[in-house]
Amino acid sequence: MKGVVFRQFIDHAESTFGEALVDKVLDQVELPSGGAYTSVGYYDHTEMLTLVGKTSELTGQSARELLVGFGNSLFAALISTHAQPGITHPFDLMERIHGVIHRDVRKLYPDAEVPEILVTARDGNTRLVVDYHSNRPMADLCEGMILAALDHYGKADEYVVHRNDNADKPLREARFEIVSGTKH
Repeated sequence: MKGVVFRQFIDHAESTFGEALVDKVLDQVELPSGGAYTSVGYYDHTEMLTLVGKTSELTGQSARELLVGFGNSLFAALISTHAQPGITHPFDLMERIHGVIHRDVRKLYPDAEVPEILVTARDGNTRLVVDYHSNRPMADLCEGMILAALDHYGKADEYVVHRNDNADKPLREARFEIVSGTKH
């Protein structure tokens, strides 16, 4: 995983739980990188899982809650540095992820392993189906980014996100159905 993702997780954890907790996390885990991440470096995704697991243990928040929350923070950081001109609806942004955004990431970083995030159905602006496939168990992070995209475009109150993980590959394969409707 790109170091920028790790840096953003550390920043997110510090702003959410404080620097003292992050220091405690880094002191209590053994990481090949030593917990020192550069934005341009590459690090094994298992380090992220270790950081999330220890943060979960020390805060009492589930790993799922942490990753969904982090997805919100990561989306905000990425959209601020990689604006998508002309996009005014979250569905349009989600349709660009596979064919445009991840393609551009691969051009800049040929070694980058990006998840496959495919829009498999769209009914105007009322329904969108997104399939997530990855070797990394990060569907919770994807969910957080979807929720953040809805919020970013002012649509969070207009849509409900339903998620169905593949039972054979939980957290590695998931289908998100985003439908217009009122949240309960």
